[in-house]
Amino acid sequence: MKSKSRLLSICLLLCSVMLLFIGCDKAPKAAGDSGGAAPADKTSNTAKEVVQLTYSGWGSPSEKNVTEKAIQKFNDNNPNIKVTYMHVPTDYVTKMATLAAANQLPDVFMFYKNNTVEWGEQGKLYNLKEFLDNDPDIDESKLIPNALLRIDENTIVGTKICEEAFALYYNVDMFKEAGVEPPPTRAEDAWDWDTFVEVCKKLTIDENGNNALSPDFNKDRIKQYGVRFHRWMWSLFFDSNQTSIVKPDKSGLNLSDPAAAEAVQKLADLINVHHVAPTVTSEKNLPAPATAMQSKKVAMNIDGQWVNVDLADAGLNFDVGVLPKMKVPSTVQFGEAIVMSGQTKHKEEAWTLLKWMINPETSVEIYSSGLWMPTVKEWYTNPELLEKWAYVKPGHPDGFKSAVVDTVLNYGYNNYGYWLKNAAEIETIITTALDDVWIGAKTAAEAFKEIESQLAEKYQGVYE
Repeated sequence: MKSKSRLLSICLLLCSVMLLFIGCDKAPKAAGDSGGAAPADKTSNTAKEVVQLTYSGWGSPSEKNVTEKAIQKFNDNNPNIKVTYMHVPTDYVTKMATLAAANQLPDVFMFYKNNTVEWGEQGKLYNLKEFLDNDPDIDESKLIPNALLRIDENTIVGTKICEEAFALYYNVDMFKEAGVEPPPTRAEDAWDWDTFVEVCKKLTIDENGNNALSPDFNKDRIKQYGVRFHRWMWSLFFDSNQTSIVKPDKSGLNLSDPAAAEAVQKLADLINVHHVAPTVTSEKNLPAPATAMQSKKVAMNIDGQWVNVDLADAGLNFDVGVLPKMKVPSTVQFGEAIVMSGQTKHKEEAWTLLKWMINPETSVEIYSSGLWMPTVKEWYTNPELLEKWAYVKPGHPDGFKSAVVDTVLNYGYNNYGYWLKNAAEIETIITTALDDVWIGAKTAAEAFKEIESQLAEKYQGVYE
């Protein structure tokens, strides 16, 4: 009996052990079974899945090169994210519209200011407010004034990827030869308009060596102009003349304001009354700004800071001063935007990329070259950070920090493209009407009056 009992015990023990092994063998299959328990956490045993993002922008070969380096640095520093860079050198908006229609927009991309607010209103872009309100690294207070693009108080559809601003660039040697004091570099010391015109006349020379102040000056035989400006910059001095393209109550456009017409007329008078700027015909025969200044065909150039690169590459002895003022000092801020697609499936990772791209440290070459200006405020006020870009030669002349950096912080106004609805259509109507003003066939007030009703039909308000 004892032997039978012992045998039975051994058999039961063996059966138990076999059942235990059988159970262990089936356990992993059950965890992955669709009808049973939840799947095992893959991240506990394998590397975290890499998130794929796409970034897009336009720009010159040098801009493309700097962007590629910034993206590579990002990928190296964020192993859980892989960014593919899509460079689109031409027809950028058309390309983005095609991708949007196919639901294939890049997760993060550069965009033009007026398109940004329009697409934001259409719901194509992600509202960045929740990130800016909660991110410890970056918020509105850490950016320069006017850096965010909004469609209303609670909707931020982009931030500037860079800042751009206008100033008065000049050929140092031409000023010395004429015995003329150069433009001030402090906004508080800006030339008034009459002083500016007088300086332009001293620097405008005809073929016989007479300047525009001389009674013998021949306006039809000019070999050297005092100043040059782009006619698409027609609204550049609106803020300086204490006016706006929109009425104070936002009820309509404001071009019937005499101050608006005056701000344009004074530019046109540089061409047709004072004869210190190229006519429309003469302009066609002038080379690009850098070459025109280097060859002493133009003494001063009203332009955006992006011209730094061309002037430096030309080996020109140049410097920069603040814009002249009509009533108060000002400059116009003009930088383009960086946005997040409303279609992205990886918002947190896309925000990480967007932050990286507006951090000047990641692509400092594009700032030190003179092409872009940062949007992070500390890079305007911290001496160590300023040394990394604002004082770097040859792309930044001696007057740059005071004339451009400080003026942006204290006297900068955003171009209407950031906040005027239907800006592109309105701008087309205005620029076409001003063609007659630049040739002296009409006054600015007359041109604005003729398109008043047409513009009223196009006015849709402003983004608040």
